[in-house]
Amino acid sequence: MKTVLITGASGFLGHHLVKSFIERGDTEIIAVLGKPEDKANALPESDKLMVYPCSAMFTTDFGHVDTLIHTAFSRGENLAGLTRSISFTEGVIELVNRQDIDSIINISTQGLYKALQPGEKVDENGLVEPNTAYGLAKWAVENMLELGCKKKYTSIRMASLSTNARFLDLFVDSVMENKQITVVAPQQYASIMDVSDAVEGILSIEQLPLAQRKEVYNLGPGVQHSILEYAQSANAVGRTVRLPETSIEVKDSGKKFAICMDCSTLRAQTNWTPKVTKDMMLKNMFDQKMGKLNQTRSLY
Repeated sequence: MKTVLITGASGFLGHHLVKSFIERGDTEIIAVLGKPEDKANALPESDKLMVYPCSAMFTTDFGHVDTLIHTAFSRGENLAGLTRSISFTEGVIELVNRQDIDSIINISTQGLYKALQPGEKVDENGLVEPNTAYGLAKWAVENMLELGCKKKYTSIRMASLSTNARFLDLFVDSVMENKQITVVAPQQYASIMDVSDAVEGILSIEQLPLAQRKEVYNLGPGVQHSILEYAQSANAVGRTVRLPETSIEVKDSGKKFAICMDCSTLRAQTNWTPKVTKDMMLKNMFDQKMGKLNQTRSLY
């Protein structure tokens, strides 16, 4: 039976990875949590799951580990948080080098690519030109792996997840509250992915023999939509769950930005393909928010 070690298992992506490995049933899982006192109870129970606090990670001998999946990293543009994440990753690479760990899969980001024109796609050989501190930090980590990792390493440049796309959250909230949606960058294009598709993509790479894994993969939906299209879709999906139509105001700031990755390398090698469409993703967000709202109301 294989063993995987997942950092950041208390985070959104890490939690879903742990759950998927448990459901698959053929893997021992070592989950490293940033805040175990808050998150351990939220993980599914399984005799194949071992949970460790982050504070014990570098002093524990984990035995043989087939793959370490590194998801722990600060989000956003907070420089102090990103600096801590880079330092933590340096420790993770040292851990992989000195312990019986065969490989590491590092979760990177599409944000390290240069911005594109609408309709364009970038493959794994595309120009790297991060325009955010987060993208730059992820690029630094990829270089740390190349220069310092003595084991098999792979970086997955992943599209943004729907839960991290703040504008989607705002659009859904506006529809639920029947408030006007204001779109200030209608010519900005985004490529957003559901967490279920992301997990399946990561698992498809983890299942590859080490000799077949590449150093870099793009992982995303392979399509892009304008911010205005996302707003219109939020409105349309809201009507399917009996919410009134919300007005949309467009204030064009003139900002133009697009990102979309060519994921054909991964698809050709693993047959992975995304299953959740833009409207399905938004429907999931409505269902989750409305479910939480109903639970809150039931308490009173």
